[in-house]
Amino acid sequence: MRPRARLGARLASLLLAALALAGCATNGPAPRDAGLVRLTLLQVNDVYELEPVDGGRRGGLARLATLVREVRDASPHTLFVLPGDFLSPSVMSAVLRGEQMVAALNALGLDVATFGNHEFDFGPGVLRERMREAKFAWLSANVQERATGAPFGGAQALELRTLGGVRVGLFGLTTAETARVSSAGPGVVFADPLAAGREAARALRARGAQVVVALTHQAMADDRRLAAAAGVDLILGGHEHEPLVAEEGPTLITKAGSDARWLVRVDLGLTPAGKLVERAFAFREVSARVPEDPAVAELVRAYARRLDRELDVVVGRTTVPLDATRRLRAAETNLGNFVADVVRAHTGAQVALVNGGGIRTDSTVPAGPLTRRTVRGLLPFTNVVVTLELTGGDLRAALEHGLAQADRGGGGFLQVSGVRLVWDPRRPAGGRLVGAEVGGRALDDGSRYTVAVPGFLARGGDGFEVLGRARVVVGETSGPDLTRLVLEAIAARGSIAPAEDGRLTRVGR
Repeated sequence: MRPRARLGARLASLLLAALALAGCATNGPAPRDAGLVRLTLLQVNDVYELEPVDGGRRGGLARLATLVREVRDASPHTLFVLPGDFLSPSVMSAVLRGEQMVAALNALGLDVATFGNHEFDFGPGVLRERMREAKFAWLSANVQERATGAPFGGAQALELRTLGGVRVGLFGLTTAETARVSSAGPGVVFADPLAAGREAARALRARGAQVVVALTHQAMADDRRLAAAAGVDLILGGHEHEPLVAEEGPTLITKAGSDARWLVRVDLGLTPAGKLVERAFAFREVSARVPEDPAVAELVRAYARRLDRELDVVVGRTTVPLDATRRLRAAETNLGNFVADVVRAHTGAQVALVNGGGIRTDSTVPAGPLTRRTVRGLLPFTNVVVTLELTGGDLRAALEHGLAQADRGGGGFLQVSGVRLVWDPRRPAGGRLVGAEVGGRALDDGSRYTVAVPGFLARGGDGFEVLGRARVVVGETSGPDLTRLVLEAIAARGSIAPAEDGRLTRVGR
């Protein structure tokens, strides 16, 4: 049976916002026909924090544990899944590299996860460690070991589980852009998700799956294409950070927002012969009204105490607010200037380039003391600074690629040091530079320049293929850690007051 309401993604997000005060958005109660076999699927995705967010009003894995337990107590055939993004980024993950998230999800009894793009933030080696610590299954039909073609890290491409006598087929997919935006490295292959999903669904049906469920970490548009092409019954997705629900033909697609603000519940009703005839979904707000599970709450407190000992140390102060908003992805900011200047000063390179998306929090840091916690929150990724040698022409190409990201607020927009740019956003991407100077002289395409960048960019991340091809002067095995450089620079100065100085001048607004 089709759900009572047919909702597009945008309409659904507005509905959920309207119902947020009620604490639950739903398309109707779960089916009640006593002759049906009942399955329940629970979903969260893009969960970066152990503790509540939004000033304590929503989220928190101890509260989530209570809701999951309540559902499991009432519905014995329940599967709890997480379609990617939980190991990073956060202040705690910058220190513990996601160890705390795996421990908490183990305590919650998570059944299945798939990879999000942020699972690879600390490189494939750390992810393998986290996978070994997990008590839940990992599924991926499109993330593979280049050397063998097998699913990465010992994951399974697909899985067939029996719940209440019903054969449920599951598979996982990760956006192919992960190869470009993460630190997965050359040994990991991200195959086309649509082709991989189509083949996984076919294989599961051939093995007798009566219900096929995809766990995906990709954009809603890609989920819609998968639904239209692969013949899956349900897509539990991640990647967007807002609660969404949509239908594509007979396929229901849900996304639970981020940071466990919502728990998605999907109830399926099947005949004894395995035919899917009823379906309902609900979004339960994980609010402050939900009591915390005591055991998970203590686990969270233990990790918070561990983190506090390291992070609540004041390293210096800022006399001006630091702009860590999303302007970093489209314009010069004082914080972007400071980070890039620190990189250039330490390395002695002529130019430093830092991707704006590598500086986080999407907020303004007020003037006052700066703790290790604050700085690690601004720079949560593991990034070793690499020094490259580029021709002026290649440096120009890299700068143009960064400027092209401004249209969509892409993380590849560059914060710079040692170079001054004038650019015009009205020009087509690839031709926006009006002028560029290095060290006070016009950028010369035939000259050679030393350029310091985070290791992520040196590997070609965010589409900077020109940097990935450059000659390495100081590589990742020898370069300094970016976050450590910034911490040391603040401590050495005691007080900072970075400013915008026109190094990224935009004309033709």
